[in-house]
Amino acid sequence: MEVTQNNIDALNATIKVTLTKDDYQSKVDNSLKDIQRKANFKGFRPGKAPMGLVKKEFNTRVMAEEINKVLSKGLFDYLNDNKIDYMGDPLPSEREKTEVDFSKDTDYTFYFDIALAPEFDVQIDNNLNLTQYVIDVEPSVVDKAVEQYKNAAGKQEPAEVSTEKSFLKGEVFQVDEKGEKLEGGLSNTTSMLVDRVKDEKQRAGFIGKKVGDQISFDLTQVFPNESEAKALLGNNMIDFKTMNVNFAFKIDEISNFVQGELTQEVYDRFFGEGKVHNEDELRATIVEQYKEGYAMESDIKLMIDTRKTLVENGKFDIPMDFMVRWMLNLEQYKDFDKEKLEKQFPNMKDDIKWNLIEGKIVKNNNIEISDDEMLEAAKDLTAQEFARYGIRPSQIPADMLDNYAKERLAKAQDKNMIRSQVVSKKITDLVKEKATLTQQNISYADFSKLFED
Repeated sequence: MEVTQNNIDALNATIKVTLTKDDYQSKVDNSLKDIQRKANFKGFRPGKAPMGLVKKEFNTRVMAEEINKVLSKGLFDYLNDNKIDYMGDPLPSEREKTEVDFSKDTDYTFYFDIALAPEFDVQIDNNLNLTQYVIDVEPSVVDKAVEQYKNAAGKQEPAEVSTEKSFLKGEVFQVDEKGEKLEGGLSNTTSMLVDRVKDEKQRAGFIGKKVGDQISFDLTQVFPNESEAKALLGNNMIDFKTMNVNFAFKIDEISNFVQGELTQEVYDRFFGEGKVHNEDELRATIVEQYKEGYAMESDIKLMIDTRKTLVENGKFDIPMDFMVRWMLNLEQYKDFDKEKLEKQFPNMKDDIKWNLIEGKIVKNNNIEISDDEMLEAAKDLTAQEFARYGIRPSQIPADMLDNYAKERLAKAQDKNMIRSQVVSKKITDLVKEKATLTQQNISYADFSKLFED
């Protein structure tokens, strides 16, 4: 086998691979013998068919399979042994034509195009100037959080008259033009919150009512969101366009929400036994929680700005034509063309540049990702997802969290995503340690505006 490289320019090259008969023939012969031992041909006992018959039937296919195996190994061995830094994967050459006929025992020559990674360097040091945002925890945010804890400790209590905050139970049903229950019409025993009625005029019709009162309304005006109307009626088949939308609600029960007191039991339930003892400590804990969350968001912004700055300062070219061609050869983009791909990934060039820069930072700074770090990151991600459903990390058994995390890491897509997050955090820590950061205090509202673009 002979492998040679022809550099077209600094970013593109063609690899020529020449195979002689000696490179593949023994493998072809062994594969044919294996087929002969297993094949059933009409008129011959199993394994006793003549080799000539086996070759006539299978030789071309086996030649193609074995030559491709030898070719692939030879190509990648050459790239690895010569430490060629390439991007994507080698593709059949568009510059040099490869002609093969696997029915012939002869020498074969194959040509591949490859993209050479650009040569550049990137340093994370005090020459990198960035802003580190310190997000203020505003008193109104803390006040709102305290109210939420009081609400979480509250409960519904029976009431005689409905208010804007009341919870009503009863029957909802279709009515005729006289306001009487429509025979055979839609009905459901249900419940509703008065303040879910968004229209102020319509909402007023549900306020000041008592048990036994009947409230007539237009369903489309009270619940213009069709999904909410379907939930109220317990019927997913209703259609605003064709149905009678005149309904009534007969009240069977009224309850009003009463805010709870901040007792030690409440503190222990939300923060763990003995962690918080009074409202002042609660407020201090809330501030720390917000600071922790804000710091994470600030780090995300710092990473975004780091990426943007390094990509803009990265004065190197990339072989975009080849990379687009390579992506279009991937299975997930088999239904794409160049125009659709560029529309789907408008920042594709910057993304590719960042991947190269990120790889260089990882290499230059000997950044390594251990299995334990991957597991902890997977556990954190899983805990965050549980939190969206109101389940705190302390409520999740350790072995369950561990198993969920391991299941995620067993999935290639999740594993790659988690690894990317861990790498980003390590690079962010490196930037915070070595770059020149100017701290700037900012409100959360103004900080959020920084992401609008």
